[in-house]
Amino acid sequence: MTHVRKHTILITEDDEPMRLLLDVLLKNKYDLVFKKDGLAGMKWLSEGNIPSVIMSDFMLPKMNGFDLLNSLSQSGIFSDIPFIMLSSRTDKKFKDRCFDAGAKGFLDKPFDPSQLYELLNRVLRLTVEN
Repeated sequence: MTHVRKHTILITEDDEPMRLLLDVLLKNKYDLVFKKDGLAGMKWLSEGNIPSVIMSDFMLPKMNGFDLLNSLSQSGIFSDIPFIMLSSRTDKKFKDRCFDAGAKGFLDKPFDPSQLYELLNRVLRLTVEN
């Protein structure tokens, strides 16, 4: 029996109920790594870990999701990792700023699980194709 490697998703999210929800929705299909803030996410990445996708809440302690996105977009090593922003802040100007900074997806909170699956599939498909 061949073992198919699951995609790894780094999720930076400080809200425990949201972490539990994402875990339940995604753990059967993906390997998940949860960090509670952007700095902890950066530390994990700097230890040589390269996930297939990074998903981050915007509102985080220590380093928010937008600052994490900017840091990763400007780094040579991590700039190719697809980044999905999760936020209850849904104004078009903010979303545009996220996409301009390099985000490959944006998921409004609260979200329908099918939206999450569809976005992840699209982002991963684009990554494999490029």
